[in-house]
Amino acid sequence: MDGRQIRRGVLGFVLAYALFLALWPLARPLYAPLFRAGAEFVLGVVDPFDGEIVVRFDPGGGGALAEDMPRMDTIVRLQHQRLPGSEGHAGASSFFHGYHPTAVLLALFAGATPLPWRRRLRRLAPALVLVYAFVALRCLVGVVYTYSCSNIEGRPALELSPAAARALFWCWHFLWEEPLSTYLVPLLAWGLCVFTVRSPAPAPAAEPPRGAAPRGAA
Repeated sequence: MDGRQIRRGVLGFVLAYALFLALWPLARPLYAPLFRAGAEFVLGVVDPFDGEIVVRFDPGGGGALAEDMPRMDTIVRLQHQRLPGSEGHAGASSFFHGYHPTAVLLALFAGATPLPWRRRLRRLAPALVLVYAFVALRCLVGVVYTYSCSNIEGRPALELSPAAARALFWCWHFLWEEPLSTYLVPLLAWGLCVFTVRSPAPAPAAEPPRGAAPRGAA
């Protein structure tokens, strides 16, 4: 790619990114419930607590949970099955944790991908799978970290060694809180699907048998 193509790609990404962010108020009524339902489904399938804890993503925001949480619109509830009234809580944002990385990926494909549109759409599908695997992982780590910070009957809900607790904290910080991951993961998914997945090369034309007259010869 020459300098003109790079500048065009950067400008296209910025314009598409701004457009997708501007569309959030229109997308939110549909996207936010899908984000909550999808997060509950993934955690129900993975079930990191062996059925002892039910995790719910409910609409809600404000209060202490909204501190340091951009555009919080979801309350994560960890409800203990055997101890009624025992709950852990965390704040989540359908925009920050789900829509924002999606917008970055779509903007990269719409404005910065040097491929015809048909090939772009074919490679967008696996890139979306990768990004939503990341969204599912960040929800899982966020819930496990919230559980580790909770107490049950005066004792820590999850017994961890200092090293394991520190590792969990840094995973939670990078996946759940760090804005860099919201840009870095879509960028990696885009690069992997656009620049490393190659279309099959066309088959070489068959050579005429030896001794055969060239086509068009008398």
